[in-house]
Amino acid sequence: MLSTRTHLVRAGTRLSKPQATRTRSIHNHTSDLVRFSTDLTFEALPAPVVSRTKELFVDFFCCALGGRGYPSLVALEKFAQVMGPHGGACEIIAPGKGAPPSTSPYFAAMVNAAAGHIVEQDDLHNASVVHPATVVFPAALAAAQDLGSTGKDFILASVVGYEVACRVGEMLGTDHYRVFHTTGTAGTVGAAAAVAKLLALSPSKTTSAIGTAGTQAAGLWEFATDAAMSKQVHTAHAASTGLMSAYTARDGLVGAKDILLGSRGMAKGLAFGKELPGKLVQGLGREWKMTETSFKYWASCRHTHPSADALLALLTKNNIPTKSIKSITAHVYQAALDVLSPAEAARTIHESKFSMGFVLAVIAKKRSALLNDFDEAALTDPQIRALQSRVKMVHDESIQAEYPGRWIGHVFVETVDGKKYDERVEAVKGDPDNTLSREEIMVKGRSLAAFGGGAFVGDRLEKLFQDVWRMEELKGMRLMD
Repeated sequence: MLSTRTHLVRAGTRLSKPQATRTRSIHNHTSDLVRFSTDLTFEALPAPVVSRTKELFVDFFCCALGGRGYPSLVALEKFAQVMGPHGGACEIIAPGKGAPPSTSPYFAAMVNAAAGHIVEQDDLHNASVVHPATVVFPAALAAAQDLGSTGKDFILASVVGYEVACRVGEMLGTDHYRVFHTTGTAGTVGAAAAVAKLLALSPSKTTSAIGTAGTQAAGLWEFATDAAMSKQVHTAHAASTGLMSAYTARDGLVGAKDILLGSRGMAKGLAFGKELPGKLVQGLGREWKMTETSFKYWASCRHTHPSADALLALLTKNNIPTKSIKSITAHVYQAALDVLSPAEAARTIHESKFSMGFVLAVIAKKRSALLNDFDEAALTDPQIRALQSRVKMVHDESIQAEYPGRWIGHVFVETVDGKKYDERVEAVKGDPDNTLSREEIMVKGRSLAAFGGGAFVGDRLEKLFQDVWRMEELKGMRLMD
């Protein structure tokens, strides 16, 4: 095999002949992941993986319902109306006023992926810091509806998408996440892999799909500096680009053979020398990313959840009223500082969900941080704003050492009478070790659907729940008829 370690020389001269190196063993990680994806069968999936796929899909679907009418989603819906067909085979989960209920696969993937990431309650895979549902499910659902795929086909493709997205995210590492929104980068590749599975692409064409997706992988954190709406653009782009990459690979578009680990690929360009190639295949077929993925209970950035859980436990255990709190100190890992610090002003409802001070102040006053706890009234609440100013984050090396495998919360509270308390949480509510029951998932889903204000509530939503719980029996994936 030719080495990818070729050095450029002056113009007008030839490149030196590549020399054999250890690159082959690294490249094999990519080919092994592709082969696993193409060879995997529904029958090989453990029952807990199938069950969790259905639960995470319900969670995503309801998150998308909750995003209805949000300005960024309305803009993308209008874009789809102008650029896409008037109607199509694929359903829009939460169409706003005047928006069509269906469109092409490409625009359905785009709009649904944006919708699923708006209310900040979609799932998260801790170790990769990827929100896989909102990129994998929209792409897979659009393709499944276009192709007439069965429920079993959809489950299998979704598992493949989660495996690839989360493994690529883990490979890119935490330094990547400091600049790039990993859901946008790794998620593009995962979406491509999921759709490639539905298209039954060969290993070579699946490699091309991944290559084309990887060369377009994008998503920068700069949006957090000024409360921009780019976060939903990241997921919209990832899902639609992943779908496009798989369909074009089917029809002969050849992508890079090693976009993940090649000398000018994703790891080289996006991981700042801290890539972890072995993560692509570690535990492949034994450790399932679907069952490692967490639900989000609170309606805020997941980096606030460990501290929110710890604070709620502390206040409840010690019966501390809000007015008695003098200060709150949250011990955190570096990524929490990087992501949350720019949003501390909490200028909008969406930005307030990324402010540790605001979220903990909401927890302190309302003993909750659910969807309806973040509204215009909260933004102007003098008690919340006053307490927000008395919250600070402190980097903690012991917590950092566990991240990203474990997201630990440790908060310290001082009261106005000088008493000091602290509480540490090892497993956040929604994590695999502290997961949500199906009943809790449905309660959350009903709340999200009601918040979105669309027509998909009541009996229609209950029917969706029952259809998804038996998804492996479904002959098609149109769910909103």
